[in-house]
Amino acid sequence: MINGMIKTAFAGANGVRQPLLHSKKTNKLARQRAALQLLSRTGSDKKRDSLSISSEARKFSRESIVALIDKSANVSREELSYYFEHYNDGSAILDAINFGEKVSRGYNPAFKDYGVIRFECNGNRQIIPNYAVPKMNAGSLPGIHAVNNSLVLDNRSYYAWTASNGSRYAWSVNNGRIGYVQSEKLLAEGNSGNYEAEMGKAGDILTALAQGREPWEELYSRKEVLATCEKVGIKPGFFSIDAGAGKHTYILQESGDVINVSKEIKYLSSTNWINAGYKEGDVFSVYGNEYAIDSSGHIHVSEDDTFTGMNVKFPRRSI
Repeated sequence: MINGMIKTAFAGANGVRQPLLHSKKTNKLARQRAALQLLSRTGSDKKRDSLSISSEARKFSRESIVALIDKSANVSREELSYYFEHYNDGSAILDAINFGEKVSRGYNPAFKDYGVIRFECNGNRQIIPNYAVPKMNAGSLPGIHAVNNSLVLDNRSYYAWTASNGSRYAWSVNNGRIGYVQSEKLLAEGNSGNYEAEMGKAGDILTALAQGREPWEELYSRKEVLATCEKVGIKPGFFSIDAGAGKHTYILQESGDVINVSKEIKYLSSTNWINAGYKEGDVFSVYGNEYAIDSSGHIHVSEDDTFTGMNVKFPRRSI
């Protein structure tokens, strides 16, 4: 080897083998072109060679694909099947990562500078090259904001969260899980700075509420809960949240304490109060409304009722 050059030989015009010096880079590119042709079946399927990226990135992208199928990386064509099936569909790639199962970033050193994101699709492990994951434009996404103390977010959708520094970041909603989108988080290059912890806290609090749990389970203070609720337009009083895991109703108090109205209503409606020592006709005052025990021993409270009070008052037992 001479100064990073590889010495080979070729047959000249006179039939005599002659030395030829060419760079490692040239040799590598030649192998990449051959591997890419085999992988994408260039010539028989032209559509696979059409990337929805800029022409400047096209060459890098081709090299990335080839790097992924290098034998040392131990990646099969099956693991890249989702990527090739959705070669020009950035939205499908984002959804597979952000709403998928067992999503993680690839740290296999064999991938070197190219990197991947792994996830499961229909029980099969899939891989997407980092370069092929679209960057989201948070500025084009709707904000997270309650209307009349009702926060309704579409399931499997994207929203924008404004951090305390005024910057907007892409968030996702998936079956009651609310927070910084996985594709942005896994490929972040420090762009979220110290605000990732801030967003993580807010996402944990909103997720707990969207899944019918008290935020205390996430070990956050009442002050933090109150600040997060106010940030999305939820004021003290009755409020509800629906983010793909059912509607959940609460009371937010001035102190930041949260009463799980949905859980309380379920308990009140499912309990046989006659068996608990009350009698038919006894009246409960539930958040400002009155409900009498019927012959079956139950009261019938619904989350769709309009409540005006903040407390539940039990009747006096007859025994």
